[in-house]
Amino acid sequence: MTALSESWLSGIDLRLIADQVGTPTFVYSEAQLRKNLNRVRKAAVDVGLGDRVEFYIPFFPNSNPHHLAPIKDMDGFGVLVQLPSEYRILRAHGFDKFIVSPGHVSDEEISFWDSTRCPTFLASLDEVAHSLATRAPSISVRVDSLDSGKPGVKYGELPQLTALLQQHGRDLDCVEVYCGSGNSLDDMVRTVEEMFEVFQKHFPTARGINFAGGHGFDYDAHAEADKHFDWPQYFRRLAEAAERMNIPQDVKFLFEPARDVLADTGALLMSVERSVITTPVSSIVVTDGSRMLMPSAQLRNRGHNTAFLDRNMREIVEERGISAAVRGRTILRNDYLLPGDIHVPEGVDATSFMVVLDTGAYCATQHMEFLNVPPAAEILVNSDGTMDLITAAGDELDKWRNLLTEKQPVKS
Repeated sequence: MTALSESWLSGIDLRLIADQVGTPTFVYSEAQLRKNLNRVRKAAVDVGLGDRVEFYIPFFPNSNPHHLAPIKDMDGFGVLVQLPSEYRILRAHGFDKFIVSPGHVSDEEISFWDSTRCPTFLASLDEVAHSLATRAPSISVRVDSLDSGKPGVKYGELPQLTALLQQHGRDLDCVEVYCGSGNSLDDMVRTVEEMFEVFQKHFPTARGINFAGGHGFDYDAHAEADKHFDWPQYFRRLAEAAERMNIPQDVKFLFEPARDVLADTGALLMSVERSVITTPVSSIVVTDGSRMLMPSAQLRNRGHNTAFLDRNMREIVEERGISAAVRGRTILRNDYLLPGDIHVPEGVDATSFMVVLDTGAYCATQHMEFLNVPPAAEILVNSDGTMDLITAAGDELDKWRNLLTEKQPVKS
């Protein structure tokens, strides 16, 4: 098994993309996104939760409305937004189903969200008090299950929240809890049970519980089935806990999956600029990419599977080679795209290309305006195999992501 043998990218005309769009370029798959969304939805249906679950894909991990367009026509899916600008962009692109999880915000912004009538998860007692005073159409809150510095009502404040709601004669519509990125499935199920206890004690009339995100994705795995979160087991245990703890059948369960449905829908295509440079200090493979295109890899010490291609876009598969770091294009001392060294097979030179897999989440959207590195272009491979340019590459004087209003076909 090679890095590309299990990937949808193996069937894409990367030569056409390199010739017509250039590199570096993020490439996304509509078909893979639809496959991932259907997989998650099916797991809920199979355990009898089909009519009780709703999925809201966070906008900020990818932030490209063209790529997220399938959400608009898939039952049970919407988008999670955190900023008014995100909401306005998505509305302009035809999205109409949202929840809002904004962190701590001003009264003016709370009033804006109230005007949209989108369920908005408030993060403090003071924010809830404002919405109650202004007679907001609905009241939802985020609970910080970790009692951490993250925005959210703390467990010790729940009696005060209950009293505040009673004072205004209001019921809570939905409560959100974050299960925590990197937690095991057992830990996430424990958080589910904790929130069911909170529901029973404090908010028994609420109409929904939002278990947010944190559903893991294994960046080291090659096989698609090994990369993804175990939704079938998770939903099975959630359904068992809901029945055992007598959660009413009309209570909806909401989820905010991000990496699990977005990560393997994207890949970063780059050009190799030179043969491997070997010095007494290190060996490096020089690319036209940059850490600025996907800073989360280094910040999170997150490896990604990689592949090298020859000038004809055939994968170079060779056990002989060298261990080298992946260098970006700037003079920045730590401009390395990935943590640690990777295997660079023999035969990689200045005519070669490099692909970084699983960049559909927290990569292009995290581009940093630093050292004048322009943002990369973005390509969408449609389900019928056609391709569109959805974000133009920044020019020499433009460091911002250039989302196109209309997709532009990529043709040979």
